[in-house]
Amino acid sequence: MAAINLMTVAMTEKSGLPGGILGIVIFVVASFLVASLFMKRKGSTEKAFEGEKEQGLNPKNPSSNEEPFVVDEDKKCNDEILRKENILLDLKSVDKEEAIKMAGQLLVDGEYVEEEYIKAMLEREELVSTYIGNGIAIPHGVGSSKDRIKKSGIVVLQFPEGVDFGENNKAYLVLGIAGKDNEHLKILSNIATSLEDKETVEKLVKTKDVNRIQKILTAN
Repeated sequence: MAAINLMTVAMTEKSGLPGGILGIVIFVVASFLVASLFMKRKGSTEKAFEGEKEQGLNPKNPSSNEEPFVVDEDKKCNDEILRKENILLDLKSVDKEEAIKMAGQLLVDGEYVEEEYIKAMLEREELVSTYIGNGIAIPHGVGSSKDRIKKSGIVVLQFPEGVDFGENNKAYLVLGIAGKDNEHLKILSNIATSLEDKETVEKLVKTKDVNRIQKILTAN
């Protein structure tokens, strides 16, 4: 639900119109979008993890779970949206501003956005927290920064000890995102769907395998 609320804020901001009836309509549309995607993908995601259990993998000992991670054939990766080099694991805890800057710099280095987009990400955080629950934060730029986006991309920072996002909210996965044109909401909904399950998130927080994260977050 937190992810849906974040999408609602993004869509309302894009329209430039106030809440009220429009906000309710947007919320219903966004809810339907996420619900539809979740129903389509939930089965294949659960099937993949059931296969892991049948192979005797121990989720409490992630070092023994890494080879190989197999998903269904229809879960293909989009390597350009989320490159393996943009998945940083086992990072030391920092404050949220630094975590956002780190995510933003990865987007810049990957040539997804211009340098000014980092400032827009910090501005977004001042307006509304990008912590969406389940140990996940999705920092991204305000709507006015769309011209600073060169192409759509995602970067992932894993903080095993967490990053304090305020109000007793700790993010263990910080996903910086940039969506070109209309892809912004598609990326948000895909992330919301992929990380709806707490068990999935726990696996990604503990994993040492960038392939695991890439395949789950970019599955079609």
